[in-house]
Amino acid sequence: MKGLKCLLGICLLTGIFFLEKWVPAAEVCADTKEEKITLRMMYYWGDTDSDISARYLKEILENDFPQAFPDVELIQETCDNETYKKKLKILMASDEIPDIMISYGGGFSENFVKAGKVLPLDGYLDDFYKERMDMEYQQNFIFDEKVYGICYANWKGVLYCNTELFEKAGAELPETYGELLEACEKLRAADVEPIALGILNKWQGQQWINNFTIQLGGADYYKAMAAGEESLDNDVLLTAAELTVGLIEADAFCADMYQLVSGEAEEMFLDGEAAMIYIGSWFTQSAEESLGNRVTAVKMPLVPGAKYPQDYHGGGSNGWIVSADTRYPETAVDIIEWLSYELSCYQPENSTFVLEEGAEKNEVGGLSREILEMYSEKEAGGIAWDSLMNSDRAGIWLDSCAGLFEKRMDGRAFIEELSRAIG
Repeated sequence: MKGLKCLLGICLLTGIFFLEKWVPAAEVCADTKEEKITLRMMYYWGDTDSDISARYLKEILENDFPQAFPDVELIQETCDNETYKKKLKILMASDEIPDIMISYGGGFSENFVKAGKVLPLDGYLDDFYKERMDMEYQQNFIFDEKVYGICYANWKGVLYCNTELFEKAGAELPETYGELLEACEKLRAADVEPIALGILNKWQGQQWINNFTIQLGGADYYKAMAAGEESLDNDVLLTAAELTVGLIEADAFCADMYQLVSGEAEEMFLDGEAAMIYIGSWFTQSAEESLGNRVTAVKMPLVPGAKYPQDYHGGGSNGWIVSADTRYPETAVDIIEWLSYELSCYQPENSTFVLEEGAEKNEVGGLSREILEMYSEKEAGGIAWDSLMNSDRAGIWLDSCAGLFEKRMDGRAFIEELSRAIG
């Protein structure tokens, strides 16, 4: 009898040992509600002083998240945008993928989806959010008819102008490419830098070529080229490159663009040191806070031969995704649905949801209202090629764009070099 009791005691102790060793504490307490689930979350907003979205995210996570998800503890990791892209690619190639992270739509995320690294969300989506998603802005996270991410903001390409500097130079706000060249010439004559631009991290240079390409060839053709379904050796891209070269040769861009990253170029405009900057509408609130009524917004001036003036540069490009290996898929999806909707409530002018009445945390007014009206007749959009293209093609594309600016090559040389590199 003693032997039997001894044997039972050993079995009980052994069972407790294996339970403690192999059942994670968070998982046990998730059932008993004694402790919190811990999830890793990674995103690229680190500077709440200069990035409005970072400010809103910080407010949401500090003030609203604890009430919405009392049983969840988030371990947050963040860094600047360019470092983030590299870090995310490295982590996706490892077994250290965070549970929740921001990614970029199109080809950038598609590589991770094909590698089985991203959780398909369809079986977890809540009807409340699912019914309110504006699917026009979710398309860049849908692959093979499955949803792999939730886009939290859309953007439109905007040429922001400092009206005070235009008045100082006696220049008119441009509506056409020719008028843009004229304005830049007058601004230079008045010792004003025309256009702020940072080439060191490359993406701001591509924006000009991307916009001209959409105007000339339309959003559908633009996206087909990015996907590799159409050759890049074509007259549309050639003309877009030559128009960009025309601006470079006219000294339209700031003199030290080769020494600036995009953030420094943005600060240059916000500090009143340049008359224009072309960037996404996420920049609006920062521009208004810094420049007040001195800032206005116009569409990118129409280029000669523009056949698609109602197609626009922009769309839904950034969103939250979930690791395929997360141990808490339902909770992780609940969080990214909630976060995306909350961010839309704080920035209703860039919302990717049809918001409930009274859900807006900020009123759409001023410059944001003007931009919405400016794009009220938009027909089709296309986000930047460094997101639409897969990672390999995007790297080559950005290098080629930087080369166009730095080498001042002509359009034909640019196309030939790009086609050789991409194949």
